[in-house]
Amino acid sequence: MKCIILYDCFRHMMTDFKDEDVKIRPAVKEDCYVIRSLIQELADYEKMPEGPKITAEDLIRDGFGDNKFFYSHVAEVGSKIVGFCLFFYTYSTWEGKVVHMEDLYVQPEYRSRGVGTKLWKSIITAALEINCSRCNFQVLDWNKPSIKYYKRQGAVDLSAAEGWLMFRMNRKEMETFVSKT
Repeated sequence: MKCIILYDCFRHMMTDFKDEDVKIRPAVKEDCYVIRSLIQELADYEKMPEGPKITAEDLIRDGFGDNKFFYSHVAEVGSKIVGFCLFFYTYSTWEGKVVHMEDLYVQPEYRSRGVGTKLWKSIITAALEINCSRCNFQVLDWNKPSIKYYKRQGAVDLSAAEGWLMFRMNRKEMETFVSKT
């Protein structure tokens, strides 16, 4: 009984929309201010509120300038952007073209309603159209709902399956490394 009451209360707080109300489209540079705001929401959710250092202007330059570093799709309900995905293409010396999903985020009140799935499918569809062999992405180890979701869709945890570890070298370490004689 308590579960039903809690669900009923929560259901009334959820934004009401139909599947056909969700529109996925490529982002345009005017969306970058909203995307930057959503990036901050994602960072807050990931318990890293001080993480994002980029600005909307950086997104405009790097995603819509002469030398594109990324692509992005947004999810709209009505005229409101409620989620985004950011991705880029890379290359595997073993398998060729690869798409890397950097971020996929949907605002909490729109989750578990298929919006994230539509965004992810938009990336996968774009990748398949240019003959990519795989989609790479990372998930934080504590984000169990996302891990379960991705595994249900056929994704493989490479750390567990193949022993791959992800490394990062930040700018300071990069500069130190190249300055060594």
